[in-house]
Amino acid sequence: MAQKVVHGDDLLYRFFLDLFASEPELFARVPRLIIESMAIWLPLDVYKRFPALLPWVVRDPTCRGDKSKGIPDQWGAPNADGYLRDDNSLVKSLPRALAVHGPAGSRVHGSRMGTEFVASHIWRKVDHADLASRVPLLNTFVPNIVWLPSQVAKLSDLEGGIVQQTLQAMSRSIYGRANVDEHLREVVTDAWGLLPPPPTAVVDEVDLDRLNWFVSTSRFFATRKGRLATVLRALETLDANEPIEQKVITTRYGDGLHLVDPLRRNLLEQYLARFTESG
Repeated sequence: MAQKVVHGDDLLYRFFLDLFASEPELFARVPRLIIESMAIWLPLDVYKRFPALLPWVVRDPTCRGDKSKGIPDQWGAPNADGYLRDDNSLVKSLPRALAVHGPAGSRVHGSRMGTEFVASHIWRKVDHADLASRVPLLNTFVPNIVWLPSQVAKLSDLEGGIVQQTLQAMSRSIYGRANVDEHLREVVTDAWGLLPPPPTAVVDEVDLDRLNWFVSTSRFFATRKGRLATVLRALETLDANEPIEQKVITTRYGDGLHLVDPLRRNLLEQYLARFTESG
């Protein structure tokens, strides 16, 4: 009989699963403490100006293909609706260059995020036929993403689990009443309308000073604005029956946009225009 193999990466994950099962009095308190000390959130000024960071991107786990089945890698190519197919790598790297600010004693304060963090979607099942990450509006909706150490991220993936519920409640407390620019209010209302509240009030009001935050920069905002403008400009160029002559996010995306049905491209253009002040 083959011996059982224990993977070190799973030990922390299993430890907390066992802890939550065996120590009921810690069931609600520990997840919040874990999140407060280890999670890194996007700041409110980012939410105000760019509540959906990459509205032209949708998560597609199949985009990397399968060599054994002869399915080519299509990461970065447009899907049938014109959205860029991503495996979460674009989302994960969004705040890579940003410093982190945390409370006194925070182990991440003053540093930058390392490679062991995962961009976690706080909601998975939502009021939509698709999972949250497959809905372009929700895939990079700021209240729906948080950066967690990989083992904590695995705990947050347990549907209906206490870590997931705690994250959802904390996110609503953080962003639910925060302001956004006027032209984005309708977009934000639509997004929140798809996110069901956690079944129980697992946390009280969140003290924002106890959390870890990415620190936004003018370059971060300029990049977000520039990328959106690049995609819109490419769609407008194709509408005018002209060729795209510059890179659009990825080479595959720019090369493939002309193959998308014009009616679907037009719908994408209308959707993305909602994120601009002129839209």
